[in-house]
Amino acid sequence: MKPDMRTFRLGVVNGVLYILSETLLDPTLVLIAYLSMITDSPILLGMLLPLRDGAWALPQLWVSCFLPSIPRKIDMYRKLSVVRILSWGSIAVVINFVRQPDLILILFFLAYALAALTSGLSGLPFLEIVGKTIPAERRGEFFAWRFGLGGLMGIGASVLVRYLIDPHGPLPTPQNYGVLAALYFVAASASLLFFNQVNEPPDETVGTRTAFFAQLRRAVAYLKQDISYRRVITMQSMMTVAGSATPFFAVFVQQSLGGSKAMVGVYLGVITVTNLLGNILFGRMSRRLGNRQVMIWATMIGLSMSLLVTLLAVFGRDLGVAGRAADLALVPVFILSGLRGTGIGVSANSLLLDLTPVGERSLYLGFYNTFFGLVMLATFTSGLVLSLIGFAGLAALTLAAHLLALLAAQRIHSPVFVEPAAEAR
Repeated sequence: MKPDMRTFRLGVVNGVLYILSETLLDPTLVLIAYLSMITDSPILLGMLLPLRDGAWALPQLWVSCFLPSIPRKIDMYRKLSVVRILSWGSIAVVINFVRQPDLILILFFLAYALAALTSGLSGLPFLEIVGKTIPAERRGEFFAWRFGLGGLMGIGASVLVRYLIDPHGPLPTPQNYGVLAALYFVAASASLLFFNQVNEPPDETVGTRTAFFAQLRRAVAYLKQDISYRRVITMQSMMTVAGSATPFFAVFVQQSLGGSKAMVGVYLGVITVTNLLGNILFGRMSRRLGNRQVMIWATMIGLSMSLLVTLLAVFGRDLGVAGRAADLALVPVFILSGLRGTGIGVSANSLLLDLTPVGERSLYLGFYNTFFGLVMLATFTSGLVLSLIGFAGLAALTLAAHLLALLAAQRIHSPVFVEPAAEAR
């Protein structure tokens, strides 16, 4: 299939701007730093990442019930863009203008949940458009360009974040976070407006609507029959559990080892540069060796990340790792975190699309993402786990989850794509 290069380019610009916006208001570093000044509840702080990703994924099985009956998925995507833009604007308004702590928490989480939910309703149409217009051997490259160029833009964003949230920066708190929220709103909204310009061809065969529970029974039947599909779900669930401690890395160092909040911008820069380099590597690997191999590398890198964090949590204080030394000890951790996230970003959706029958794409993707959403929402208990067994115990749990993800990834069977130039040689 010849790639639709206009869609390819619009999709890349969409991804670049969206990743830029996520860097400006990163939930694992920027938002958690902002909210930690309002509340010290580990449960509320631990809800940020699960709420964003869980609410994004949960509605997708329901969407798969009627999406096949819509000939052009971009129509649904455009309508939802309006609500998404309004919800992002609401977040910016709350951070800039609301000053009562309880009201901030209520309004912020309502707007944040609405943004995540409507993004989830848009997720399946987006993947259907990508699956329809981008050929299989180019999908890993497509996501690599999105994440790679987004990472390049994010380098500047991370410098700006560090400049603004530094205690000696030009703006006092919370005005500095308000500027970041406003820039986030502009960049994220622009990302949707670009993708809305995609000219998607209508489906050759229009499907019918399916009742939710009938769709669920069909999905469970496929889950039982398709062992690779089952292993992808297992692997991604474990990777999600394994990532649940990430928002607490910097908070742990700041609160327990005397680290500096100004390092948040440095960590963002480290992740961003790592993402840029990782996308060059993993994009090439995806095209030559397949998405399964990229995911195996991502799980091994995540395992290394969890091991370093666990060692820091268990032995850091006894070894006298504190202050500046503790800040620097997290740098390799965030390098590995960036590589892990990049590997997942390049390969996860591409791997699933590799394994999905075209006629059942909405069902496979919808069930996968809804199940994934339940797992994500369950990880909000990471804050409770942190309260009960401490950061070292939470880090050890993520270490075990990464190991299980690696075992599942190694047993997935998926296509390997070889570049034509390599075949000619």
